[in-house]
Amino acid sequence: MCGIVAVFRESPSGDLRSQIDRSLDRVRHRGPDGRGVKLGRGPLVLSESSPEVPSWGLGHVRLAILDLSPAGLQPMASEDGRRWIVFNGEVYNHVELRQELEALGHRFDSTTDTEVILASYREWGDDCVTRFNGMFAFVLVDLDTARVFVARDRLGVKPLYLWRFPSGLAVVSEPKQLLEFPDFRPRINRLHAVDFLIDGVLDHEPDQCFFDGIEALSPGHTLSWPLDEPSRAVAARCYWEPQRGSRETSWRSAVEETGFLLRDAVRIRLRSDVPVGSCLSGGLDSSSIVGLVSRELGLRMNTFSSCFEDARFDERRYIHAVNRECKTVGHEVFPSVSALMEDLEKLAYHQDEPFTSSGIYAQWCVMEAARRNSVPVLLDGQGGDELLCGYRKYFFFHLRQLVAAGRYGAAAVHLMRMVLRGDKGLMNWQRGQRYLPAWLRKNRDAAAPLLMPEWRALARHAWSDAMTGVTSIHENQWADLRHWSLPSLLRYEDRNSMAHSIETRLPFLDYRLVEHCLSLRESFFFKEGRSKRLLVATVGDALPVEVRQRRTKMGFETPGEVWMRERLGEVLEKRVRTSERLACILDTTSAGDAFAAYRAGSRAWTDLFLFRVASLAVWLDTFKVDV
Repeated sequence: MCGIVAVFRESPSGDLRSQIDRSLDRVRHRGPDGRGVKLGRGPLVLSESSPEVPSWGLGHVRLAILDLSPAGLQPMASEDGRRWIVFNGEVYNHVELRQELEALGHRFDSTTDTEVILASYREWGDDCVTRFNGMFAFVLVDLDTARVFVARDRLGVKPLYLWRFPSGLAVVSEPKQLLEFPDFRPRINRLHAVDFLIDGVLDHEPDQCFFDGIEALSPGHTLSWPLDEPSRAVAARCYWEPQRGSRETSWRSAVEETGFLLRDAVRIRLRSDVPVGSCLSGGLDSSSIVGLVSRELGLRMNTFSSCFEDARFDERRYIHAVNRECKTVGHEVFPSVSALMEDLEKLAYHQDEPFTSSGIYAQWCVMEAARRNSVPVLLDGQGGDELLCGYRKYFFFHLRQLVAAGRYGAAAVHLMRMVLRGDKGLMNWQRGQRYLPAWLRKNRDAAAPLLMPEWRALARHAWSDAMTGVTSIHENQWADLRHWSLPSLLRYEDRNSMAHSIETRLPFLDYRLVEHCLSLRESFFFKEGRSKRLLVATVGDALPVEVRQRRTKMGFETPGEVWMRERLGEVLEKRVRTSERLACILDTTSAGDAFAAYRAGSRAWTDLFLFRVASLAVWLDTFKVDV
């Protein structure tokens, strides 16, 4: 896990090295274990003492996870020195690929996955990415063909951003790195900002971000261009999109196949030359991972959990059950509102974009604790809710699907089971307003009246505009994986973990498991009115009884509503009222009054909407964004 920068100019530049160095300084948290820069001019690599002025350069900061020796330093060259790479991520099946490549005549000088990528590219060209099982973002310079090849993993676990300037192109791991380029001016993506305020959606356009003019390479895509003509980097190629649709299979076969794929996904994500631990929320996803590692693979792990004294947000009952039965070493953190207020600007800076609630601060504290305890790799359950229909909304999506198909009897049975046996919080829609019919949304257009006229003209309901008429469960799953849910969660996870030099690995996002789940019969996800019965049946006794039978669901929650009615709300109200940049977007006086009314007990506003307004203000001021 690392941070990268690559710059390609159409003419040589004497400032290129210093820009790369300053850009790497911005992401030193991503790679505290090593640093390297390689410069070139056309198809030539320049030595450190070369008087030549470079036209391209690669920079890298390293978090050492595999092969901790200097052999793992980057930028790294291929065996023949004709291909150079900077790479962020992990290719988990590098062991099997190395064996295959050795049989084809390739030699290796390290045990890194980076060297495997170089050999794979040499052997299979651009199609090498289809052989990788992992999370990755890399830039590869092929000197033989004077060509640049850029790739991002199938689901976008690792970030990769591109910025085009008049004489070239820069590729970075985090948008903040571009602040070190003199031609870059941070500007707001207006439509993204309006979607965020109205619907609370983020990262929903795969090739965009909150900064206008910065492109994201879409997940599952590659991009290439001639080395000296970066302006020709215009057409990304999609190399993966899973098929969706139910295939005929039995419940027993579905359980067996899911079990095999999940176990193998966990197994290969344990490959590391440093300690591996796990996040543990007490929910089904993270508990299943810990259970499989400890009960079936026999490994004693460190787990890291976020806890609260307020019982409404505390999952220690389930966390303790997992740690006790799996004989793991549990570490607990207790996020506080005072610490959040102290870390707010730091959190905004590392996230690069606004965020929807204080919930991500719990994850921040978990990552901080892992680094403090010298556990630099964590497994996590991200993606389980999207794959296994774990969100409450999916119960209602399935109900709508059955009604739309005229299966009224099945719909009635599903509804009855859902009410009697399902999640006890099924009717709590405060955090899912965008999924409700317009007439049911509480204060559904709260943002619109506050917006300045030119911004109000952009107002829409992004989710419903895109998803109206979509009834297929598999299409809803894919939309969440590509647009509405997973992309923002992955950014939160990447920035929170890398801020503390932690690598997180996500077994549920193994592409084989994704393809499998998108092909299962939809009813398997809602068996007996309970969520994730497929996972429970798959993992079996590796889960404690308390976790298997729980009927409550909680994510990385914080007592946000309580905090917003108290000191946090006061602090954020001041930030909103005094932000000159936010005042260009909305009426900050009225917004400030809404904060005051909320603290006085008004229910005309939600804590989530008010937090979004404040988060936008903090982001704007942190990065001095032009609006």
